[in-house]
Formats: sequence, structure tokens, C-alpha cells
Amino acid sequence: MTKVRLFDSKDKADQTVGLNKIVKLQIDDLQFCLARTHKGYFAFEKSCPHMSDDLGKGRINPQLEVVCPWHDYKFDLESGEESQHRCKDLIRYTLLWEGDALYVSL
Repeated sequence: MTKVRLFDSKDKADQTVGLNKIVKLQIDDLQFCLARTHKGYFAFEKSCPHMSDDLGKGRINPQLEVVCPWHDYKFDLESGEESQHRCKDLIRYTLLWEGDALYVSL
């Protein structure tokens, strides 16, 4: 696994990723999504496991699920599990804070 710094400070992370928002990031050839909720930050694959639509265009619902913009498939941000078990789970990436810096493990 490779650890990559995403933000140097929590303030910068919060300014970039609004509450209950999703942003797309790219490291080398890998594009992924980063979301922020009241429970913290979550990193996950950009393409929906159902039919590969862009989850960066999705939304976060009150149950802390990312909702695919195409067919409304819902994936738990903490577990990656699809709410009705209709497709494979969402790939998630581990995030960690070291001091004020946010890192992702890829």
C-alpha cells in the first residue's frame, strides 16, 4: 500500500470538501471520490459497481450513503455495502490523519 498526502491541514480539507459533499481526486492514474459528513471523511472508488456511473456526481443521503446519480443505488460510506445487495460492494480507501495532515492509503 502507498500512503499519499491529500491535504496539509484540516482547514484546507474542510474548505475543499464541503459538508455532505463529494469531490473527485486523482493520484497518478487512479481517480477516486472523497466525501465529508458529520462522521468524518470517506474515500471510495469513482465508478459505481453497478454500471460504472460517476459517483462524484452522486449525493450523500441522511443515512450516510452515497447515492449513484444514474440508478439510485445506495452504498454505505462506512462499510461500502450496497443497501439492497444488488451488486458488489463499493471499494473504499483507508484515510488517516497524521497531525493535521490527511492521507489516503492506495
